[in-house]
Amino acid sequence: MIEVSVSVSIARPAEEVWSILGGFDFLPRWVGPIASSRLEDGGRLRHLETVDGDVIVERLLEFSESERQYSYALLESPFPVSEYVGQVAVREDGAGKSQAVWSSRFRCHGVDGLEIAADFEGFYHAALERLKALVEER
Repeated sequence: MIEVSVSVSIARPAEEVWSILGGFDFLPRWVGPIASSRLEDGGRLRHLETVDGDVIVERLLEFSESERQYSYALLESPFPVSEYVGQVAVREDGAGKSQAVWSSRFRCHGVDGLEIAADFEGFYHAALERLKALVEER
């Protein structure tokens, strides 16, 4: 299994960050390449469409409002991975600051795992930096 984890410090309390990060349907608000999100199955199935027209389908596995985190499984995507499980979370970091974290683990198929890991890492980092900008501008 390949594991990727990216965190970004944000100069706002965790509850403010979670108000944008924490909705399973909120990715279009803070992830630039995601154009739309539609929920099904009582909010447990997320259909995403990218700005390039790719479709991604994910299932919510766990959600904790009190711990400010959720995990999800990738069911359909253009990525050459399987057994993908991702997690987003926000942690208090003292004095009104927080850490936003996006992590995942997965298996690669037919491609260099380090290259795919680097791609996911870059994607997570760009999204979390955009989240940081959105929250800190409030």
